[in-house]
Amino acid sequence: MYKKSIITALAIAIAVASTAQTAADVAAMRKDAAAGNVKAQVALGNCLLAGKGVKTDHAEAAKWYAKAAEKGNAEAMFNLAFCHEKGYGVTQNMEEAVKWYTKAAEKGNIAAMNSIGHCYDQGAEGFDKNYAKAAEWYRKAAEKGHAGAQFNLGLCYAQMKGVDLDYKEAIKWWEKAAAQGNPNAVSSLAYAYLKGEKGIEKTPEKALQLFGQLAQKGDVHALYEIGKIYYNGDGAEQDVPRAMEYFKQAAEKNYAPAQYIIGRSYDSGQYVDQDYEEAAKWYLKAAEQGNADAQYNIGNLYFNGMGIAKNYEEAYKWMYRSAQQGNTTAMTGLGICYFYGYGVKRDKDTGREWVNKAAVMGDEYAQETLKKLK
Repeated sequence: MYKKSIITALAIAIAVASTAQTAADVAAMRKDAAAGNVKAQVALGNCLLAGKGVKTDHAEAAKWYAKAAEKGNAEAMFNLAFCHEKGYGVTQNMEEAVKWYTKAAEKGNIAAMNSIGHCYDQGAEGFDKNYAKAAEWYRKAAEKGHAGAQFNLGLCYAQMKGVDLDYKEAIKWWEKAAAQGNPNAVSSLAYAYLKGEKGIEKTPEKALQLFGQLAQKGDVHALYEIGKIYYNGDGAEQDVPRAMEYFKQAAEKNYAPAQYIIGRSYDSGQYVDQDYEEAAKWYLKAAEQGNADAQYNIGNLYFNGMGIAKNYEEAYKWMYRSAQQGNTTAMTGLGICYFYGYGVKRDKDTGREWVNKAAVMGDEYAQETLKKLK
């Protein structure tokens, strides 16, 4: 599931919106803004913030937002809050950001309502964390059609934050947000259909459809999940070659779990021609991102010199990192490194301790290995 949307993600989308595309447009807008036209002041600020038809100038953008905000324009208040939050053209000051978000929300700006909800949700500067108030503000924006707030309100129901636990309500709000294309809501619904939870009957076919929407936009998690659906034949007819195509796309976007799967495929020669060099390449990419299985496997390839130059020190390093994350096979490999002195100073006692740790956790390979470490 995606993490909750943040204030800045939405603020950027609104703050940089501008219809002006030419210098002439901006010149006319500047004249009107100087004459006191509030809408022109906001539009000019948008152009200056985004560099639309004029050179980007955050300081001047903030100046025009401030002028319009002081005259009570809610959009300007919201955009000025964004500038204070990000430090665009003004000194970064979350207290000022919150002040203007609040003013904008109180004047009916639904994006600001969502932002205030987030402030209470996260306990931003100037706010005591208060889930009930967060849900209250999310609801105000959600009922007015704000997709981000609809997703956030659904999350409140799913996590019992400020409201009673109610998966049906969560699903209701996520469906509203998803209908507007909110990717967080689409993802949440997809996982709910995939797992059959949160008040939804397990329907992998529906999950595949929703993940497909996200995959078309290059979403790496969706690509990976579609790969799993085709790989397991759960929600679609099993099609391993097609699954591998999706895994490869996710791997190329630097998604570690997919990189591990691609590496494992080349390592074993399943679905592709066996190629230890390719296996090592993908394992290393995933290992560097902390994937414990990939860390053990690249360590094993270093240990045996398969697809990569034999290097006991590197083998020890990666097995140690994997073992620290609880990988029992890596614990056994690490124990062997210590027991025989591969890549580390020989220490039979430490070697036995690592192998015994894996054996106690039920690893059969460790249990057999322990008998041989005399």
